[in-house]
Amino acid sequence: MSGRRGRQGTLAGALAGLLVLGTAACSDYGGDLSGADVSGGGDGDGDTLVVSETAGVPSSFLAYGVSQGYFADEGVDLRVSPSSGGASVIPALLSGDIDVAGSNVVSAMIAMGRRMPIQMVAAGTSTAEEPAEDFASLVVPEDSPITSPEDLDGSRIAVNSLQNINDVVINSVLTEAGLSNDDVRFVEMPLPDIPAAIQRGDVDAGLLIEPFASIGRSQGLRVLASPYVNTRPGLQIGTYLMTSERVADDPELVAAFRAGVERTARSVAEDPDAFREALPEISDLSPELAGEMNLPVWHGGNDRESIEAIHAVMREIGLTDAELDYERAVAD
Repeated sequence: MSGRRGRQGTLAGALAGLLVLGTAACSDYGGDLSGADVSGGGDGDGDTLVVSETAGVPSSFLAYGVSQGYFADEGVDLRVSPSSGGASVIPALLSGDIDVAGSNVVSAMIAMGRRMPIQMVAAGTSTAEEPAEDFASLVVPEDSPITSPEDLDGSRIAVNSLQNINDVVINSVLTEAGLSNDDVRFVEMPLPDIPAAIQRGDVDAGLLIEPFASIGRSQGLRVLASPYVNTRPGLQIGTYLMTSERVADDPELVAAFRAGVERTARSVAEDPDAFREALPEISDLSPELAGEMNLPVWHGGNDRESIEAIHAVMREIGLTDAELDYERAVAD
């Protein structure tokens, strides 16, 4: 199998087209919670893949798979580099600086709609089936006059990035309340800053994901809605991307990476307590927080219904006007 440096090709135009996309989107999961070094792939045997995944629980998921030997068993020497996530990792993927980009479905489809030569090769995080287990929460102060989504009309909602999965899932909450995204104002700020901004009154509400959702609740914030589950129970949020050229050139390596993701997903599903116990070692999470927060769900394989549902909302709210060619977008 050829090295990644030989696949950079002539992607200058694609990179130029991503400048706006990359700067407009930030992390979907927040600041660097990665803690311990997760970059090592073990003994170095196998084909090396450098993956940049969102710092926090998403990158810890891959680090857990590395530590358990799942990727090495598939012949992959996986090197994990925590990132800010969102669209920010796609230029690095296109330039050949990384082999795999961990992002979210919305950022991926915006890029594909702009004819970026990338494909989804495996699923990242998904949410739970039940609202109480959602790893995302739309929160307000405990004493806020906002007691239902209908009261969000005219409010300021803090989000960690604009034109992203936030737009899609908040829209689902607002639509059921007879509102739209045009009836609120999104305020972009880093996830760690959102709870304090809500308490100060700088914004009226905020969308938090774990571990920040648990932190916010511990500080007295009240959950108004569970936006991921509200959009669709089991909604797929994250995805792993590779260039279309790499998918075509190295199908066996792509399949090996996907197999490692799927084995890690099965392991976490079968023994979530073991994953929780490992989190303080491979991240900066305290044992208490790792033990109590709602975990994302991982499946490994992409969920077509989620992707199509998200794309439909993206078109409805103007995030893209491109049609979805699922067979081209997803390499399964």
